[in-house]
Amino acid sequence: MEEGPQLADGTITMVEKAPREPRRYRIYIDGRFAFSVHEDVMIRYRLLKGEFVQAASLQEALRADELHKAYLHAVKLLGSRLRSEQELRQRLLEKGYAAELADSVLERLKQERYVDDRQFAEQLTRQRLRSQKKGRHWIKQELKAKGISPERIAAALETVDEESEYRMALELARKRYRPSADREEALKARRKLAALLQRRGYPSGVVSRVLRSLPDAEGAGEPEIEEFGE
Repeated sequence: MEEGPQLADGTITMVEKAPREPRRYRIYIDGRFAFSVHEDVMIRYRLLKGEFVQAASLQEALRADELHKAYLHAVKLLGSRLRSEQELRQRLLEKGYAAELADSVLERLKQERYVDDRQFAEQLTRQRLRSQKKGRHWIKQELKAKGISPERIAAALETVDEESEYRMALELARKRYRPSADREEALKARRKLAALLQRRGYPSGVVSRVLRSLPDAEGAGEPEIEEFGE
């Protein structure tokens, strides 16, 4: 964030509501505007008209206000969807908050259970499998990219059994697969479907099982399937 105002000891001569900023107040010291703060910070640090304030106390109040703004921004981000700790920290840094401030916000959010990488990994795994028809390999890579630890990734993937993966993959396949009576066209269609399922992160065993479940031209055979890379 941008460098804060230069502060000095003085007397608060006026406090007024900040225009178009709910619950924020503008503080004037010795007749001059000094800064604005959230009302919770104003009350906690007694930034009231007539109070004599020291520069050190004002600096502490400004840091508390910056921490409060960062916290509210993080809560707003979490209001749209769950986020991993790494994701949220990166968004706070991109907003301009210092790393130390971002870490303080994350610690508070974890204590309040707004941020929980274990819960995040489990919910993302369910959502990707059931709503987006993604397989375990895709999910594993996405969780890794979001900063989830290997232990939490492994625990989340334990909730995905092969039968569930198979049902999701088969549902997707039935929407995309168009059988053909022509042997060459049938094999081409099955190769295309196998590639799609593998791009979606399904293991080779699931892909093979799905292909065996679909109607096929006699003698078309099964395309060669390579295991998805770790």
